[in-house]
Amino acid sequence: MSAYATSGRIAAAVVLAMGGLGLGLLLLGGRRSDPIPVARCPIHGIAYDAELEVCPDCAKTDAAGGRGGAR
Repeated sequence: MSAYATSGRIAAAVVLAMGGLGLGLLLLGGRRSDPIPVARCPIHGIAYDAELEVCPDCAKTDAAGGRGGAR
């Protein structure tokens, strides 16, 4: 086996690996989901899911008969 045959095989392997990597990144690039809507409570500073109506700590104080977290 000559040195040119070995370097040709290495070059072919590198080209195939780079092509596979590019194809994989192309396929994965389309799978981005929408960002999760996040809100931050002005009282507690806790980030929570914006689909909820109230901060979890505010909800706990409301359920316990508190003043809604206002101190």
